[in-house]
Amino acid sequence: MKVVLMSKLVEKIIRNARIAASPYFWGFTAQRRIRHPDNRAKMARFLARRRPQSAIRPGSNATAGLDSLVQNMNQQGYHMLSGLVEPQQVAEMRAYFSEQKASDPYRPTFGRFLPLTEARPETHVAFFDPETVVKAPHAAALANHPVLLAGMEALLGCKPSIGYIAAWWSLPGDGTAEHAELFHRDVDDWAFYKFFLYLTDVDERSGPHIYVPGSHNRASHLDIRRYTDSEAHELGPEVRFTGPAGSCFLENTYGMHRGLPPLDRPRLIFQVTYCLMGLPYAPPAPVAPLPQGCDPFINRFYFKP
Repeated sequence: MKVVLMSKLVEKIIRNARIAASPYFWGFTAQRRIRHPDNRAKMARFLARRRPQSAIRPGSNATAGLDSLVQNMNQQGYHMLSGLVEPQQVAEMRAYFSEQKASDPYRPTFGRFLPLTEARPETHVAFFDPETVVKAPHAAALANHPVLLAGMEALLGCKPSIGYIAAWWSLPGDGTAEHAELFHRDVDDWAFYKFFLYLTDVDERSGPHIYVPGSHNRASHLDIRRYTDSEAHELGPEVRFTGPAGSCFLENTYGMHRGLPPLDRPRLIFQVTYCLMGLPYAPPAPVAPLPQGCDPFINRFYFKP
């Protein structure tokens, strides 16, 4: 037991040291001290007025349906998207990630492994490194999709920054929730929003994402910790996101949420976090050339002009 506890402590120290090395660590830490949604929103508006603005014009294809997106995000904290990703794109991304090595960020001593093989370690998650993610087919194009960028600018009040791009497998087990599989709030920036894309079919037994609508505006349950189901449900009833591969949605993950552990089939998710300032989870330097036609400011953490 002592060996196991010591191993977990070492792994936690390694994980936290990587975050602390980021130039955005102190700003990240400061904003985590302000928890009330109204105060966070005021600070976000103040900062947004001092950030770059884009040339997006109302009436363009990118802004069609923007009102409903903004309304849903502000009121319920999430918005379902349709027609954003083609089935062929989903298939190509899934095939790519099925052949790439990944790692468990909570257990770095496991090293890199192929998530879908029997030789993988006893783990419930497998995250891909930034270089692997940005090289995935369609990853950069999706992160820079005009609909997403227009929606993010409307919500943030300025050009968004792509602060984090991730993809990971959630692997079947005994159903015991760990880490982000327990209810929690993300406290990543003064304002931030996440795009989720299912790259596998997701039903009740393959790890649906769960959200408590409206909880992003509730001034209770603000401690940065994991919450029990009963505690989270004090904020309201939950919504479970199930659907075929290609299902995607936006979410304000300052609201209470979790990912249910899969029981039968592995779940593959692609995620992009759009923020105001910058996140300590991004790579220390850009990992790929800037794709043609993409905004250098929006993409500065991952792509170099």
